[in-house]
Amino acid sequence: MGESKHRKQSELDYGKRPKGGRGIMLVPDFIEPRRNGGLEAHKHLSAEQLRFALLFWDRIAWPSVRFFQGDNNVETDFLMKAGVLVRPETQLAPSSMSVGRCLANAYFDVFQKLENKEPGRWSLAAETDADIRAFLGDMVVPDRGVNVSLHRAIPVPRGDAPLEDILEFKLKRDPELLALREEIDTARRLVTSSTDRAQEFATQWDRIDGACRDLLLVSREMKMPIRIADMSFGLEITGGAILAAIGAAATAYTLKETNTLVTSLASAGASCVKFAKTYGTRRNLLKKSPLRYVHHFHEDIDWQ
Repeated sequence: MGESKHRKQSELDYGKRPKGGRGIMLVPDFIEPRRNGGLEAHKHLSAEQLRFALLFWDRIAWPSVRFFQGDNNVETDFLMKAGVLVRPETQLAPSSMSVGRCLANAYFDVFQKLENKEPGRWSLAAETDADIRAFLGDMVVPDRGVNVSLHRAIPVPRGDAPLEDILEFKLKRDPELLALREEIDTARRLVTSSTDRAQEFATQWDRIDGACRDLLLVSREMKMPIRIADMSFGLEITGGAILAAIGAAATAYTLKETNTLVTSLASAGASCVKFAKTYGTRRNLLKKSPLRYVHHFHEDIDWQ
């Protein structure tokens, strides 16, 4: 029996896109001044953050907060008209906290409402891990999760890549995009089950390696201006399961095929999967929806 047929029989959701698709809620950049610990926040999303979300998710949420509205622009207007971007409305509650902290709380309220309406369909994304930590604030609990990073492994459209081209690319290459998400979801299940079957982990990283390579190759066909980037996702698990998961997965796994392709196109640098203990949230607030974020961009790829 072929592997894909076997997985369709054993994994009910394999190869199926949830109704409405997967969603990502974007978190803006947060700045934490040293003097009083209050937060400041940028009102706008970066061009690359928007394109990262557009490429890998079906829906994008960017909350519209009363009294602190990030202004729309030509690009956000375009995505709203295309039915991809939504701006759920919320408002800042009166508080003695900094405006940035109030904004973070308002954003999190929007995320919880999205998640409650469609459990497991929504994730959070920010450009850096520091932004996620600042966003979550006192909800953070150390050593309650595993961070898995696909290092130098995925293509992300540059900030000047036309949005129309990305949407066209998604229509033509949906199987490759969906394949990577499916393999990442399978990896999530393996990690959270805290299995010690090293061979099963190794096989899954090989599948992710192939999915990353295929996505890079089809990006090359489209000649879309891209940068090599990392994709990380944080999984909330507790106790000894964390050490067991990291022990089974090892601390790094080289993505051989992706690495060969990347090094042939750009400067040398290993493409691999990295693992580390990380934080979780109080009461496992994000257990069903892993944090996902690009935390580092690498060099441009020249397809010529």
